[in-house]
Amino acid sequence: MKKGTKIAIAVISVLLVVIVAALAVFQGELRTMLSVKELDDTGIYEINYAADYKLDELLASGGAATEEELVQYILKVMLKGLPIDVPYEIPNLACSTFIAETPEGGYIFGRNLDNQTTDLAVIKTEPKDGYKSVSVVNLSFLGYNESFTPDKILDRINTLATAYFPLDGVNEKGLAVGVLQLQAPATAQDNGKTDVGTTLAIRALLDNCATVDEAVEMLRSFDMHAAAKGCYHLQIADATGNSIVVSYVNNEMVITEKENGILAATNFYLHDVPFEYEKQGLDRYEILINTLTEKNAVLSAEEGMGLLHDARIVGTDPDEKGRVYSTQWSAIYDLSNPTLNLCADMDYENVHTYPVN
Repeated sequence: MKKGTKIAIAVISVLLVVIVAALAVFQGELRTMLSVKELDDTGIYEINYAADYKLDELLASGGAATEEELVQYILKVMLKGLPIDVPYEIPNLACSTFIAETPEGGYIFGRNLDNQTTDLAVIKTEPKDGYKSVSVVNLSFLGYNESFTPDKILDRINTLATAYFPLDGVNEKGLAVGVLQLQAPATAQDNGKTDVGTTLAIRALLDNCATVDEAVEMLRSFDMHAAAKGCYHLQIADATGNSIVVSYVNNEMVITEKENGILAATNFYLHDVPFEYEKQGLDRYEILINTLTEKNAVLSAEEGMGLLHDARIVGTDPDEKGRVYSTQWSAIYDLSNPTLNLCADMDYENVHTYPVN
């Protein structure tokens, strides 16, 4: 055998070893990226998340107080230190949520996400030591836009961050969570507990909690640092019909429960606070409460989606950056048979169904 042939064989052998090793190390990440696909031409990307996003390790190490810390953890632990740029920006969110009983005796959790019109991702996660869930992510938070989409395999690396950026979701036990913004002082607790941002908290709840009571216990174990230096509250619901809104006032947790069997939220505190702030979403809140009161908080999934239609936002006045906000997605979460029913961009004629199991 000629010397050159021997060298070529040796080089190929080394390359094969490197490729096999890379496939072994990044197996979950590659499977996740290969799973990414757009549903027809809807702007809805579907992701079966197969990588180990190591949530337990993150929380055990003290958590992450900011989006920058969270992204650095993703780069270091999940991407093994690869120098990849994962941009993120969390703009203003409007949003509406409610819980209702179904005529069959189950429960649904309704949610409008009001934002700029961008692509979104529905991700299914199945952590080794946690509950399976389906959740929804705004892809613009991770740098995607009209000219940069996850259609090409090499442009999908940022999708590996989606596990840590859910804005709403439901797990296999029927626990659902949705976040809504408040125009109020930023939440930044400092009690020496595990640090979490808004979306990290949602991921932790979906992975670990089966009931509202468990979710409250977990939130009390955290120091909450609101995303983008903002202020938010969470509506949480479970398969028993229990539901609360968790807010933070001067860095203290406040829980609002159902009143006369009804609970909904938009973008203002549901209780008195010791400061002035800009109340938003009063009109949408009245739409929710009036319908829930009229129906005794009993709605079918179809009626629930109709209520979200009635509470939608169709183009706000431009903000200081010229951004216009509308309802980006509407979701009805079936808590009794954990499932996401989703429509994007106010296309209420086309509802897409994603069961957790």
